[in-house]
Amino acid sequence: MRLAVVFLCLAWMSSCESKTLGRCDVYKIFKNEGLDGFEGFSIGNYVCTAYWESRFKTHRVRSADTGKDYGIFQINSFKWCDDGTPGGKNLCKVACSDLLNDDLKASVGCAKLIVKMDGLKSWETWDSYCNGRKMSRWVKGCEQRKQSLRA
Repeated sequence: MRLAVVFLCLAWMSSCESKTLGRCDVYKIFKNEGLDGFEGFSIGNYVCTAYWESRFKTHRVRSADTGKDYGIFQINSFKWCDDGTPGGKNLCKVACSDLLNDDLKASVGCAKLIVKMDGLKSWETWDSYCNGRKMSRWVKGCEQRKQSLRA
């Protein structure tokens, strides 16, 4: 019985730590962090990429061919962040655990470096699901929400 209680408590705690943001929440954070028009890409491209990478789950960690992928953009530990992966480069100069923060500052900062160096084509999901498609669907209603809150 005790084991069941402990298991339920642990499951409850882990679900509380995990956060899935709404599309417009992601839009707002990305806009505030300067992604709209960054390196010539509309903000919809970044929202679309984040959706297909993590479904807007800020704490998502996934195994990859080399290292692991972290956070809303699923940034890889071998090249971009530090989680102790042997031979890791940590080009973003950030701990991978920082990419799991709900404020997304570290994730956006690292994504900006990735885009500057390699473009959005760095993410296969961008090329498969976002590139060349209408990005307006990813921001639709988000700008209006912001204006209606002011009124």
